[in-house]
Amino acid sequence: MEIVWLLVVGLLLSGWYALDGFALGAGMFLAVLRGDARGRRRVVAAIGPFFLAGEVWLIAFAGVLAVTFPGAEAALFTALYPVIVVMVAAWFVRDLGMWFRARRPEPGWQRRWETAQAVASAVFAAAAGLFLGNAVQEPGGGVLWWLNPYALLAALATVALFGLHGTAFLALRATGELRERARQAGGRLAPVVLVLLVVLLAAAPLASASGFAPLALAPGLAGPAAVAVAWPAFRKGRDGVAFAGTALAAACLPLTAGALTAGRLLEGVAGASTIDQLAMVALPIVPFLVAAQAVLWWVHRHRLSDRSVTFF
Repeated sequence: MEIVWLLVVGLLLSGWYALDGFALGAGMFLAVLRGDARGRRRVVAAIGPFFLAGEVWLIAFAGVLAVTFPGAEAALFTALYPVIVVMVAAWFVRDLGMWFRARRPEPGWQRRWETAQAVASAVFAAAAGLFLGNAVQEPGGGVLWWLNPYALLAALATVALFGLHGTAFLALRATGELRERARQAGGRLAPVVLVLLVVLLAAAPLASASGFAPLALAPGLAGPAAVAVAWPAFRKGRDGVAFAGTALAAACLPLTAGALTAGRLLEGVAGASTIDQLAMVALPIVPFLVAAQAVLWWVHRHRLSDRSVTFF
């Protein structure tokens, strides 16, 4: 049963990377559109239906991790407390940017909140990368040990990957000039992400507390492969293929980190009675989350137009 819950934890975090990563990436893209109010409005309209649903996966991950692997959760959250504080603060500001942007019609007001959203999205993504990059390592000494080279590389790779995922999402959802700009940005960013993921994967055995574990690194191989598929898809206008590739690459990051930390997670597993009680409540919710996401995507399957509702 412990292995099942390990897979559930991995599924939930991978779901957040794939299903909220594009919202963070699209939020970062607002910085590229500083002089294009119409384009920024369309980006917000694209994100609007999805960002709250994406956050559910992160909340579910934290809750399930705390209950099923309390020992590992306590060790991780204690060691990475500064990273988690930054992540939560960025999360808060990102959501404020979405909620407050349309509270007033003045262009300056909206532009300031869009800038806040873009910066917070990048910080949120970087903090998520720092969390994964440090999770695979043994806690070090010093106040700023969590700013080690591998964790910083993971942060950079996560920001770039989410940015790529966001451009694929906008290319899939938008029309006209915004769609073309997203495609062009994705085509330029894809090789950078590919190199970063390859370097991150190659350095993992050196940084990981578990050392060289070929089977644990296997999920990570799919990430660069997926980006390699998405790269030409941007140029050819195959938006669905590009988005599927970046989504798979995003999901592979936490799967790889989870595989590298599986041994330590299992050492801190909860008692059998706790796991059995949680199974009766939580396991049926996972299919519901998947089904809800499918319905959400089906309802909002059409491309955006100037008449699309921004929601925020």
